[in-house]
Amino acid sequence: MKNNTQLIKTRICTMGLLSDPEYGSAKLIKTLKKIHYPLCFLLYIGAVVWFFLLANRDFNNETYFSENALLPGLVSNEFNNDQSARQFYSQLRQELEDKYMDTQEIPVDWLVSQMSQLHLEVYTHNFTLNYPLGQGQIFKGTNVYGILRAPRTSSLEALVLAAPFRSLSSFQKGTEAGIALMLAFAEFARPKKYWAKDIIFLVTEHEQLGIQAWLEAYHGLQSDSGTFYTNLGSFQKPPLINFKKFTKSKLNDFKWFDRSRCLDPGTLKGRSGAIQAAINLEFHTPKIRYVEVKVEGLNGQLPNLDLVNLVHKLCVKSGIHHSYKNSYSWLRKGRGTSTWRDGVSTMLGMVTAQIAGVPNGNHGLFHRFGIEAVTLEGRDVDDISGAAPRASTLPPANFHRLGTALESIYRSLNNLLESFHQSYFFYMLAATDRFVSIGQYMPSLCLLCGAMLLRALSLWVSVQKDPNDDKIKKDSEDNKDSLSSEEKNEEEIENELNESKIDDSERLVKDTEGKVESKGKVPDEIQEDKEIKKREVDVKPNDTDTKSGSDDIDLSIVNIGANFLIVHLIGYGAMNSPFFFSYIGAKYLEVHPETSVYYGLTVTSALVAVLSPFLLRVFRTVPISNDELSVISILLLLEMATACLCIGMNNFSLGFALAVVYTPLMLVVGVNGENRLVIFVKRALCVLVHPLVALTVALSLYSRVLYPEEDVLGMAKRGREATIQAVMFAVADSMIYGNWLFNVATSVIFPTWIVSWQILCTTVRK
Repeated sequence: MKNNTQLIKTRICTMGLLSDPEYGSAKLIKTLKKIHYPLCFLLYIGAVVWFFLLANRDFNNETYFSENALLPGLVSNEFNNDQSARQFYSQLRQELEDKYMDTQEIPVDWLVSQMSQLHLEVYTHNFTLNYPLGQGQIFKGTNVYGILRAPRTSSLEALVLAAPFRSLSSFQKGTEAGIALMLAFAEFARPKKYWAKDIIFLVTEHEQLGIQAWLEAYHGLQSDSGTFYTNLGSFQKPPLINFKKFTKSKLNDFKWFDRSRCLDPGTLKGRSGAIQAAINLEFHTPKIRYVEVKVEGLNGQLPNLDLVNLVHKLCVKSGIHHSYKNSYSWLRKGRGTSTWRDGVSTMLGMVTAQIAGVPNGNHGLFHRFGIEAVTLEGRDVDDISGAAPRASTLPPANFHRLGTALESIYRSLNNLLESFHQSYFFYMLAATDRFVSIGQYMPSLCLLCGAMLLRALSLWVSVQKDPNDDKIKKDSEDNKDSLSSEEKNEEEIENELNESKIDDSERLVKDTEGKVESKGKVPDEIQEDKEIKKREVDVKPNDTDTKSGSDDIDLSIVNIGANFLIVHLIGYGAMNSPFFFSYIGAKYLEVHPETSVYYGLTVTSALVAVLSPFLLRVFRTVPISNDELSVISILLLLEMATACLCIGMNNFSLGFALAVVYTPLMLVVGVNGENRLVIFVKRALCVLVHPLVALTVALSLYSRVLYPEEDVLGMAKRGREATIQAVMFAVADSMIYGNWLFNVATSVIFPTWIVSWQILCTTVRK
């Protein structure tokens, strides 16, 4: 009977403890507060280590084909038009030297005549670019394309073979050999009867601008902002408010929010069916040492892995050496440290190319239209892109080998029954024959974001204080000479328990069956009853304290939300400011748009750094509290972690780079009282990771690598000039092509940086 009584009281006490939400998590909260900093550090280190381990062959995969319909390399090659390719190359060079030596115009007449002689459907495509910065410049261009109609179908599907035109005065390598090879392949493919898809032979002017205009015109996109930016998913969407109504008449020529004036793609006179794949050729000479396969597209988008594997495999079959970044097919690969270093170098090269979001070839603009495409670039021993190891020992690849590889690729693509869909669209290449899938590299980004979320959780539990602690502290200060409230409660509870014990004993003595139980109130049971009574007494003041605390939180959320709204409006204004800066600089200061945009953004950043800490004091009657800054830090951590994850799902390299750079700042931003040296170091770190400052430092260090003989001042000057050009290119790419980099930096990263700077520059009341 005694044991039953103890069991009942134990269950009652346990139920009371479980009903208290703070009791069960108190130990976990204390542990989290103690170890969250070391745990966040371990998560950060673990993420970086995870990424570098992926370069090891034990942690990545060998490439394979998922689409069986490709049937790569199963046909007998028939290409023998290498002599025609050499003739086209000689004629094109002679045409350029005779008529186009001092101009950058494309030889439209020569291309039209050559394609017409090959019995292709030849068309020209005119487009216009109204440069959106400065006072406005107009650039015109012309594309030439010919369509080989498939004899077995009714033009429902098509393949594209493209080559950009580069003049003799261009600072880039020429593309005459690529155009000649394209014409020779058209001559070879014209009489064949096995083509089930149309083949479009395209020569574009102005590099990526020409291919962008042609793709927009092919898919029926016009220059008006309603269709162009809605279909392409650009950040630069038209505003809901027509700001022209609020501008003065003399500023009516200032088209701040007018996106329709940027690129006019024109219209196409002839078209084919849905484009399934495209190959872009960049060959400058009839004989090359090896082929570099380029895959990175706009905003880091990649082609289907099956197409990449197809190109590499058929290059091997055709006897052409091929490479990707720093992975070379002719080097023997073991399983040692050197192989791991090569894999790391290849992956870092891919990350660097994807961060900027700029396509490294004309193929990169096909991806957003659901067209898989790659670029084949011919390279020599003394290539401007860098010398490959032992490239001088490689036998040169001539037009015959290149044409054979091109034939094999297009005959495999001709076998496709549907568009590419079975293989990976999100991956990283560690070598020409090794890849890392999305399920393998995403954990590294998740660990970085997990560190920020863990820090946010720690701040959240710190904000959730126990109201009894403040009450006990207040009572102890008011009654220093008397007993504490806790001791008084214990005395009252003990007296009540003693009285109840006497009453229970008298009642149980009268009951003949309860004689044994009358002796049952042992000291352990008395202590359990005291704890239960104490918890019941402590519950009452909690309700009023919690209610008053919730009122304070509700009031602070309005101020916090207003601050976040203002900060993000500043970011939105910075995203649209290049229009204003370039207009003012060109019309009143007579400076180039890139200079006015760079210094305009610099001055804006300086003003924001000075004025933004005062934003927290707006609409406030009392100074900001520690809890409010903690809530701001929590929202900042959540926003940064969410942004990195969302960006990383589309462009892993950009999301991962942002997380690596900004996670340390997010973790050290705090509101606790610290000495001046620590605060100075944190503020210096915050300034260092400002988007403009970080870009300038990175480009200065890169210029140091390229020009090691320069001094520090020369390095800084060259880095500043490179930053001016980089900012201008980012702005122009954002307006013309829909590149995300500038928009992400201004509308996402810049506001989070402002909030971090506000926290570090704000003094909390005690």
